[in-house]
Amino acid sequence: MVGVSASPHPVPETTTQQPRRRQAPFVDRVQAGHQLARNLSEYAGRDDVVIVSVSRGGAVVGSIVASTLGPHTPHMYYKVQAIPCPRMPRLSLGSVAGDGSIRIDTMVAESMNISSTDPHLLRQVSIINKRLQRDHRAFLRLPPTPREMDDRVVIVVDDVVEAGDTMREAVMHLRHSFRPRRVVAAAPVCLADLRKQLQRHVDAVVDIVSPLYVGS
Repeated sequence: MVGVSASPHPVPETTTQQPRRRQAPFVDRVQAGHQLARNLSEYAGRDDVVIVSVSRGGAVVGSIVASTLGPHTPHMYYKVQAIPCPRMPRLSLGSVAGDGSIRIDTMVAESMNISSTDPHLLRQVSIINKRLQRDHRAFLRLPPTPREMDDRVVIVVDDVVEAGDTMREAVMHLRHSFRPRRVVAAAPVCLADLRKQLQRHVDAVVDIVSPLYVGS
């Protein structure tokens, strides 16, 4: 079933910016995960926290974060991919997730005169859905369910936010499909301008370094 949502998704006005600590440079995703977990220490030992990784690299970081925050902290894999607009592939028409759920950006769809039964849209959704199903099977992890996500603090983890598409689409899709109490975007590296953009969609952004560009 195709779902619809307005864009951008509203978030509470009490959005806060988490303080970042100065850390030594990390050499791999495992070390980055440990450092990121320290910056997320306020969520340690809580039974209402869920870690959701949204990429393969993010899954490595997320597993470290989850095990560090607590032995019973759930770690889930939730891949989300944007649906490209016809004739404007860089513009997102919505997104598809690994559980088969679909989010359509109503503002974009109406501006492009595209309905939920558009053949191009349905074809793109089918292609993306099959790709995501294969990805989830390869990770041997089932997508999260509403029972696991609703009224929880959901920490969405990636290894780096340098384009913003993966994290942004995942956050917007999670808010559309579930009812989390709080959403935190977390990544070892998050570009400064993308950090500001993400703050419009989440309750907090936590990182280790926030350079002007990757490699600075």
